[in-house]
Parts: sequence; C-alpha cells; structure tokens
Amino acid sequence: MVFITPFSRNKLSSLRRWCGLFVLWMALSAVFSAAWAENGGIKAQQTSSSWGDNQVEISANYKISISPALEDALLNGLSLPFVYEFQLTRPRMYSWYRQVADWFSPTATLTYRLSYHALSRQYRLHLGSFYRSFNTLDEALAALGVLRAWAVLQDTSIAQDKSDFSGRMRLKLDVSQLPKTWQLTALGHSDWQLESSWTEVGLHGGEDGK
Repeated sequence: MVFITPFSRNKLSSLRRWCGLFVLWMALSAVFSAAWAENGGIKAQQTSSSWGDNQVEISANYKISISPALEDALLNGLSLPFVYEFQLTRPRMYSWYRQVADWFSPTATLTYRLSYHALSRQYRLHLGSFYRSFNTLDEALAALGVLRAWAVLQDTSIAQDKSDFSGRMRLKLDVSQLPKTWQLTALGHSDWQLESSWTEVGLHGGEDGK
C-alpha cells in the first residue's frame, strides 16, 4: 500500500500547477510567434559599436518578417525601402552646437531596397547601385538584418578624440519613399507600419562598446 503524505500531496499539486503554467506559456508563445510572422515585424537581436578610422562603426543583427501583403507587393514589382537610422543622444550640447555652427546632423541613415526580379525569380537587396541576389525571401531578409561596420559620426571630435557618447538606432520600412499610390495603400494598414524599437548604442573612454 502506498501512502501519500500531506507534504508529497502539496509538492505534487505544485508540480502540476507549474506544468500547467509552462504549457500555457508555450501555447501563448506559439500564438504570438504566429501572429508576429503573419503581420510582419522587425526585432533587434544584437547591436555593438567600435572606434574606426576617424569614425564610429556600428554593427547589428535584426530579425525581419514581412506580411503576406508586403510579399505580394514585392512579387508585383514594388521595391521596398528599408532604412537604418542612427541618432546621437549624448552629448546634447555638442550636437546642438555643431548643428548651429556648420549644419552638422546628429543623425545618419543607410537605405537598402528589397525587390523581386521576375525573370530570374530571385530577390535582390540593393545598396545604391550595387545589389546581391537571393533564391528565397527568407535569405534576403536575413541578409538585410545583418549590419557590419556602418560608419557614423565621421570627422567629428567624438570620433577623433574617442569621447564618450550615446546614441540609438532602429531599422524600419520607410513608407515615405514608396510611390504615391503605394503610400495611400499603406495608410491605415498595420502590416505596412514595419519598424523596430529604438536600441541604445554607445562608447566610453576610447574602449569598444557592445
């Protein structure tokens, strides 16, 4: 005969409760993941910054998913402009002085364009006049989400003297660069409002920051 003491019954009840919560958490995670993939999204996974030759260099990894509506637009010939944005947040007085003195902008942008080439049935990722081709959309989005040694704050005293600074960055689909007809299509549709949250970056005392 097996006897279950009050202690063991309490322990068994607690274990069942935690197992139930874990199963619920897994189910909710699956639902939110499916919704994220369906609607599209951009999430920062890692960012870092380092000192370069008279500049600050930023690297990052983003996970990108686009909605079926955006994928259909790609297949119908629309080029999607994705923009990396950087904003200097500290030192604020330096930023203000440079803007007034010589039109220095405490911001920087880097634009990629994602397109589909119907003849080759490949996706293309454009940076200026250069482009790379990919067999699948997932491969193109994975490449778009990898940023290496992006030069910002070039020829500034921050870069020259390796002074402390703080900034923030994000990646977004820039709807303002779409043709006017597509801008109207994007109005009021959440799956076209695609951008990551701001992520903090910075360096201190001449040392590389992560």
